Amino acid sequence: MTGDGPTGRDTLRDAFRVWDVNRANQEAVLVSSDDQHYAVPLPDEHADLLEALAESGGTLDATLVPSDGPTSWAVDAVDGVDRTG
Repeated sequence: MTGDGPTGRDTLRDAFRVWDVNRANQEAVLVSSDDQHYAVPLPDEHADLLEALAESGGTLDATLVPSDGPTSWAVDAVDGVDRTG
């Protein structure tokens, strides 16, 4: 689930469920396959998708990278989407 990213930093790749999307705080909470919760800044380009997945129970195959911002992790890439719950 983790590995070295292209910059040598740790990455986290998994199929995440979207537990919550908070547009007011610009944050989403993703849940990994081993039930770990990750708060990430809400990426503008994926906000509608994450909100739809939170409602449908679908999953997001994504790569997270360490963040220097208000959360520990940030979405680096969306690698796939499963819209079925």
